[in-house]
Amino acid sequence: MAGLRERKKRETRTAIHDAAMKLFAEHGYGGTTIDQIAEAANVSRATVFTYFPTKEEIVHGEGSAAIEDFAARLRDRPEGVSTIDMVRGWLEALSGWFEPGLVLQQRLAREVPAVGARRLQLHGEAERAIASSLEAELGPGQELAARLAATALVGGLRVAEETAAARMEQEDRELSDLEVVALLDGAVAFAEAGIAAISSR
Repeated sequence: MAGLRERKKRETRTAIHDAAMKLFAEHGYGGTTIDQIAEAANVSRATVFTYFPTKEEIVHGEGSAAIEDFAARLRDRPEGVSTIDMVRGWLEALSGWFEPGLVLQQRLAREVPAVGARRLQLHGEAERAIASSLEAELGPGQELAARLAATALVGGLRVAEETAAARMEQEDRELSDLEVVALLDGAVAFAEAGIAAISSR
């Protein structure tokens, strides 16, 4: 029963997000109201706010929940499993991350200050979770090294996002799985190189 409940919650969250993104594309962010989103998603206004406390949160869909879940997993990181391995596994699970909707997300983040600010907050939350895990992994006295490596990793992922969105917009197509993997592997490899350099000092 719990599994069914969670599935229904995810379906409702997705329906709200998809309806909102369609309206944002058609009428603009400022020209779209919560009431319109609720009607398009076939839910009540109260239900929209139950899943997304603010309009800018809707733009990022599962972003907040995904980062919270990932942070919890990092706190329970199994012995012998590196933080980078955890990050790589998390990214693989987010297979639909670099979908065409990312183009609109990126555009709204540039054009709407509240959306851009929330995106930066999400990146910051991911960075802090990764830094905390790396600090525990690298050992005492490695707080600065952990923070630098986490910043490099999240920065690399942000560049991968921007590159993917620009390519999809310019070429008017979805990226292939191989292209997505190449972008993400580049970001992870960049962070791994930094960690290796720090560890060899």
